[in-house]
Amino acid sequence: MNDNDELLFANDGDNLFADEDDNGGGLFAEEDGNESSDSSSTDTWKVMIVDDEEEIHTVTRFALSDYKYKGKHLEFIDAYTGREAQEKLAQHDDIAVMLLDVVMESHDAGLQTVKHVREKLDNHFVRIILRTGQPGQAPEESVITDYDINDYKNKTELTDKRLFTTITTGLRSYADIMAIEHYRQNLEKMVEERTKTIQEQTEELEMKNFKIIGSINAARRIQSAMLPQVNRIKKALPEMFILFRPRDIVSGDFYWFSETAGRLFIAAIDCTGHGVPGAFMSMLGDALLNQIVNIDEITSPDRILNRLHRGVRKALKQDLTENRDGMDMAFCMYDKQAGILEFSGAKNPLLYVQNGEMHKVKGDKMPIGGVRNPDEERTFTRQVVKVDQPTTCYMFSDGYADQFGGPDNRKFMSKKLRNLLLENHQKPFEEQQRILEQRLDEWQGDYRQMDDILVMGFKVGY
Repeated sequence: MNDNDELLFANDGDNLFADEDDNGGGLFAEEDGNESSDSSSTDTWKVMIVDDEEEIHTVTRFALSDYKYKGKHLEFIDAYTGREAQEKLAQHDDIAVMLLDVVMESHDAGLQTVKHVREKLDNHFVRIILRTGQPGQAPEESVITDYDINDYKNKTELTDKRLFTTITTGLRSYADIMAIEHYRQNLEKMVEERTKTIQEQTEELEMKNFKIIGSINAARRIQSAMLPQVNRIKKALPEMFILFRPRDIVSGDFYWFSETAGRLFIAAIDCTGHGVPGAFMSMLGDALLNQIVNIDEITSPDRILNRLHRGVRKALKQDLTENRDGMDMAFCMYDKQAGILEFSGAKNPLLYVQNGEMHKVKGDKMPIGGVRNPDEERTFTRQVVKVDQPTTCYMFSDGYADQFGGPDNRKFMSKKLRNLLLENHQKPFEEQQRILEQRLDEWQGDYRQMDDILVMGFKVGY
């Protein structure tokens, strides 16, 4: 034993292990009557004594032989060199307090052990109390600043009472840290469980979304098959284009064409809604138009719209239900032999250009279907355009004009669309379509598409 160690545990004049009163409450009585702690599942606190002097181990054990904190006694682990301490710390990750000598096999063996514990073993739980009999070898100020320790004592300071205080402070700190760690682990577990649940729900939603998208894509194929083929329309109207952009895979906008009894019938229809609901309405409208024109052989646009209105109301039982779905549309019948173009519109207009001048034929201010008053009569108007010269016609839904974009995120507007059509009406129709698409893309930019988009152009009277 070194000369500097001789005053270790000097007698304070008090028997620290004697009962303080008749009830037996000594200095080492458990705190607040707690018999358990979240910091450890064992019934002891592990204390490691690291010192190259056997007598230091013996005296420390003796001084703390009756110690109890939170109902748990001490379990001692001995190491006589810094290297041995490092090895045992790697084996025991639940050591609460380490009483660590500075000078052992080397003058800084204890300090190197501190670095190993904190940095190599990544153990920030154990409370490290440096003890030295040679304070000059490791000045307190620099050690406290440079090393992650919890207390620094000269061995001459550690009387029985101060050893008790030091150990109690260390164990209290360790217990608090382990309680926090316990809560942290529980929180991490909860987060992991919640994350797993969210991940499972996300995967389930992704699978459902995949199936829904698959179904909608199948519906798009059905809707595409329902729409008249553009090549078929071009056989009757060689100069024409159709700009068609559904917002949500399938569309509530659709175009319709038929040729019968020497007459051409062409329409641009905008159903209530978009996506799947709009697509259902488009299929209803297509089926009714085929029945009215191709089977019932009704050829006057106003009568066709009147019949379509009644057909939609009947199919959707709108006199009995709250359903108010319907359609806006522009409908043309072209009789080449008679040289006339007949038009009827449900809210939507027909634009036509003759001699470089654009004309607008307004539709009636009422939609197909959706009447709230069951007694309300609805009669659409037939309007006639004389086609005795080349005439370029345009029909469209409101999707293009209502698209938000531009530098101020505003609607494109109908007037701007009319001007764009007039500026380019003499160009080939394929080029007109490209210009419309390019202008729409530039206007929309990064904004999402607001609605289904349909613009049709065709030339008659040449």
